[in-house]
Amino acid sequence: MTAPVDQLIQSAVKARQRAQTALTSAVQEARSADWSWDRISTALGGSPNPETLQRAFGIAEAAPDRAADGPSGCGGGCACAGCGAD
Repeated sequence: MTAPVDQLIQSAVKARQRAQTALTSAVQEARSADWSWDRISTALGGSPNPETLQRAFGIAEAAPDRAADGPSGCGGGCACAGCGAD
């Protein structure tokens, strides 16, 4: 006997939440270890791409961490392309 559709959907939602939590943790740890967005994307098989990763997870980083990816002289937290802040 198969599970009703609502149980399957609920199970899928819970699995997606666990996967998102694991991805967030992995990206945070990688950034703490000074991994670039390109390196993280490559380790994840190319999806999400580096730009998507930075948009999704770069905002939550402290300014000094963003500055490491920014252009020379960037202090982080500004609106330059290197910071990723809008």
